[in-house]
Order: sequence, then structure tokens, then C-alpha cells
Amino acid sequence: MLIVKIFQGPGNQLFQYAFALAAAKRIGAELKLDLSWFNANSDHRSYILDRFGIQTPVASAEEIQYVKTCNGRNFFEYRLNLIRNRFAPRHLKSVVNEDLSVFDEALKRPFKNSYVEGYFSTDKFFVDYAAEVRAAFQFNVPPSEKVNEIITGITDQTVAFSIRRGDFLGNELHNVCSIEYNQRAIDKIKTLVESPNLLVFSDEIDWIKTNLNFNVPFKVVEGVEDHMDHMRLMSLCKNHIIPNSTFSWWGAWLAEPKIVIAPDLWLTDNAEVHQKAFGHWVETRHTVPESWIRIPAKLKGENLM
Repeated sequence: MLIVKIFQGPGNQLFQYAFALAAAKRIGAELKLDLSWFNANSDHRSYILDRFGIQTPVASAEEIQYVKTCNGRNFFEYRLNLIRNRFAPRHLKSVVNEDLSVFDEALKRPFKNSYVEGYFSTDKFFVDYAAEVRAAFQFNVPPSEKVNEIITGITDQTVAFSIRRGDFLGNELHNVCSIEYNQRAIDKIKTLVESPNLLVFSDEIDWIKTNLNFNVPFKVVEGVEDHMDHMRLMSLCKNHIIPNSTFSWWGAWLAEPKIVIAPDLWLTDNAEVHQKAFGHWVETRHTVPESWIRIPAKLKGENLM
């Protein structure tokens, strides 16, 4: 039984499930999810995988304990599990945490009876099962009338343009895109899409209207209360400009996009900030797929968002 921990925000949860789905298929293991994190953190982050047609069962506390402790059907099997776990390579142990300092490629094939935790923020973990992942992430609730109105306006010239401020603002680790990054991205998209129209997604609409000059036609998404409908709308656009946000990453990836412009940095390049947050450097150069276009997130002298 492969048990994968699901935690944190929507983008993280999708990465974790996509990793789990692909890993379970590769090794032929029964997949279950550990959702216990939300018992104490539901006020901070809500569980969103139930918004999709996912049928994966939830692991019980007993099943999690069984896997973590190398248990077996009898004493002999239990002792063999303990010995195997002691000498197995790191990625084949009964409890494994993703090595965030690199792309942890070995973890694509964990042990069949293991508990795995991580962020898995790259499609390298599941690109060989991309069709299955996209099939799993089909919204299971019809769009509202308001969302349908916006959908009717989406064309091949539409560019889903996401701006993340909110909890990123002033965050040393995450707030890496400058104000000027957005204009650079727009200038780039104008060379790639004829007569682009921006469909703007943001958690601070008033700030956008006051501070940004797009120089191209745009429509700000307003009046859509369900944040997952923002991802639904993004996934219907073939062109994207995204910040260093896993939510926007998924909005773009689910679209099977033509063009995605993304920042060259996903987290700050300040090693001391990484050390303070995680105790080590976190490698994220693999987060942006190779087919997407990277542009500078922040040049010298520019102001952060």
C-alpha cells in the first residue's frame, strides 16, 4: 500500500496527488491518501481534491501506522520488513521524505508499502502519466452562470494573466517577481500572440487597477467567489503568463498550453532564506517545464510585487 500525505494549498495538493497517481501506477501499488493534516489546519488551507473526479480512498490511522512501522501479517514478515527497511536505499524505505535539495528522481519508484511525504513540484514526477493526471483533474461540478459568461469570451488570443500578492507579499521565500516582470511578460507575449487579450486573475484587484498599465486589451476576473473556478478558467486558456505560484502553474498545465511565460526564479535565490525556512537549499529549477518560456523574475533595482 502506497500512502501519500496531502497538505498545504491547492497547487501543492495537485502536485502531491499527481505524484502519487503516477508512482502507484509505476510500481503497481494500491494508493491511499493521508488527509490528517487538514484535521488541524482546515482554517488555514482547505482540502480541494474533492472538487475533481478522484476516487482514491483515504488511509485510516491504523493503515498509516501499519505502513510506517513496517508491520506484517505475522511476526516473521514483520522482522523481514524491519531488516529490509534498515538496509534499503533511502527511496525504498517505509517512510520517505522528498529530498528538496535536488529533483528526487529515485522517488518516482518508492517501495510498494511505504508512506511518502513531499511537495513534488515538477511535472517530471508524472509527465509519463500526463493523460491520466489530466483525466483525474476534471472538475466534477458544472460552472456557474457567471463563470460560463467568462468562458464564452475565451478565444485563441486570450492570455490567462495571473498576479499573486496576498500571502506572498513580503514573504522572503516566495515574493520574487517584480512589478516590472509583468510588463516584460506582456511585451514577450505580444511577440508570440497576435492581438492578445488578457484575462487577469488576482487576489488584489484594486491594486492591479491602480498600479499596472497593461498597454493591451484586458478583462479582470471579478465576481467569481470560488477560487477553484479561477483555476477552471485558466485551464481553458491556451496562453498564460504566470507568477511563481503553484495554483497558476496548474491552471496553465491543465490547459495543455501553447504558450506559457513563467519567472526564471520560483523561490528566492538567497540561500540564507532557504536555510532559515527549510534548513537547506531548495532546488526549484525543475519546477517550470522545459517547454515553457522563462524570463527574469527580478532585475537589479526593480521593486518586488
